[in-house]
Amino acid sequence: MKPRHSFVITAALFFPVKASLRRTVANDRNRYRNPNESAYTKQCKALVSEIEEGPEKEGSVSWNQELNCETSGGEIFTIEDTPLEWIQSNLASNTLISGDSDLILPIGATVNHDIGKIKPNGPTEFRNRPVKGKRRKLAVVQGVRTVLVVRVRASGGETTQSMAALADSVFGAASGLANANDPVNLRSQVLECSYNKLEFVPLTDRTRVTQNFGGSDIVNGAVTVDVNTAVSEGHTVMRNAITSQLKIMFDVSHPRQLADHIMYCLPPGTMGGIAYAFINGWMSVYNDSWCTFPSVQMHEMGHNLNLAHSNEARAYNDQSGVMGYSYRQDDGPQMCFNAAKSWQLGWYEGTNQLITISTGGVRSYVGQLSGIVNYDHVNNPNRNSNPILIKLNQNQKTNPDDYYITFNSKRSFNSETVEGGNQVTIVRASGEGMHYAESDLISKLSAHRSYTITNFDGTTDSATITVNEISVSHSFAEVSICIGDCDPAPTQSPTLAPSQSPTLAPSQTLTLAPSQSPIAAPTLVPSQLPSIAHTPAPSSIDSCSTLNRRECKESNDCIWYPTQWQCALSSGPEPPYLPCSAIIWPRVCNFRKGCTWQQRECTDE
Repeated sequence: MKPRHSFVITAALFFPVKASLRRTVANDRNRYRNPNESAYTKQCKALVSEIEEGPEKEGSVSWNQELNCETSGGEIFTIEDTPLEWIQSNLASNTLISGDSDLILPIGATVNHDIGKIKPNGPTEFRNRPVKGKRRKLAVVQGVRTVLVVRVRASGGETTQSMAALADSVFGAASGLANANDPVNLRSQVLECSYNKLEFVPLTDRTRVTQNFGGSDIVNGAVTVDVNTAVSEGHTVMRNAITSQLKIMFDVSHPRQLADHIMYCLPPGTMGGIAYAFINGWMSVYNDSWCTFPSVQMHEMGHNLNLAHSNEARAYNDQSGVMGYSYRQDDGPQMCFNAAKSWQLGWYEGTNQLITISTGGVRSYVGQLSGIVNYDHVNNPNRNSNPILIKLNQNQKTNPDDYYITFNSKRSFNSETVEGGNQVTIVRASGEGMHYAESDLISKLSAHRSYTITNFDGTTDSATITVNEISVSHSFAEVSICIGDCDPAPTQSPTLAPSQSPTLAPSQTLTLAPSQSPIAAPTLVPSQLPSIAHTPAPSSIDSCSTLNRRECKESNDCIWYPTQWQCALSSGPEPPYLPCSAIIWPRVCNFRKGCTWQQRECTDE
């Protein structure tokens, strides 16, 4: 009987190589022309890094993904010559599971420690553990997780912020600092978004086993590490030098023995981008002061939690949550994750506020839709029992994309959501709402707007999402979400002139159902006599349109549309788009989809 193995080979991925490179190392001793290269024969874990390269400019962030090899001791080497499309394809097919798949390199692979990279020089294999069921859900996103923030002193520079400043920016008052005063930080915002289901806490104080290598003890969740590496050698070399020093200073074989997550805050000039993190991993890396901004902290930690980017027509463009752009802002913006990421994180399970609609199950929902700030939690002053997340589910085998819907309420800990505030947002993503998958914001609906998905789940039926009314003050939208015809079929969205006017003085107190029942679902009320929100007077619309961006975001009745660069009433229609030729500001032009700033004027892209 053959022995049973704990691993199975799931894929062998090949790059074009010369026949001579397939020879074994023993018969090819003279092949290493670079004296800094040596044979790499160790087994390692596959890690994919999500790199936010910048520059810091809304609408023009560049990014990249890299395949990496993590050794048993925590050193991480980048695998050279791995195309972005190849990485994305294997992540999407679940052939490559970052942080879980073993990376089997060919016998001819070489490592260059001076640049922190490995050349595979041949076929590369991924090996995954067998698992019962369809697919494993990797990220555990509840409980308490320890975090260590690393300040670095290197040859040619050091992290700008002190240990105390770093600890304050990540943990706030929880850092234990006597003068901690950072009100919005990684810990506080995640704690609020998750309703205390996930807490990032500072690593407890710990003394070095030796002081011969410089650095400091761990205090308030932060530490200083001294390395001989020069800033000019770059972040791939720097991160491995930090890892080695941490192991020596605290006598551990892997940094994960210290904390669940470790943030490397590198000296200025070490890297050219903003930050990056390893998907389903433990390390995140920041370009100096970017380590202190909560949107960056949450974005990179989201990658550690197996979250992918949030897009809208292009990468990072979904600004309704923190997996889009990052902001150079110390205490904000206060926002959480988009609908697809919120479903994946699982923080809002355990109530009846998550609904799945599909062709083979429940086919419609007509009623009030709220957002995550209205989660029915005992300590939430804004709680209600409305649905907060709705999933339009398709057959995974034939239609991998599903649709996630929420009311993006702009209040409380989500009060500074940059896009789609007080609108119904629709996000498309694969992965069944359980696994790593990029998402796309495909629609933001105001009152009296609809979005239709034709041939839903491969059928002749369309899925239609209609927003009938929005109540900003009560934080909900009246919606009709149906596959095919609603059952019972809803009436059309209320208009300013309903076909049958209700009586102005009903005999009974007006409720969600008018005194004379309409043909459709009783929750839909003609807009002439709304149960909660009334149609605003034109003066309200005018007052919003005159506000600048800051004033608009501070108003409870108005919403800022960044792609139109205009302020409008949150419960009203979206303002029209300016033509590219009418835009006179370079920043607005580059931010506006379909426009580009060239030769001192804004033109169509």
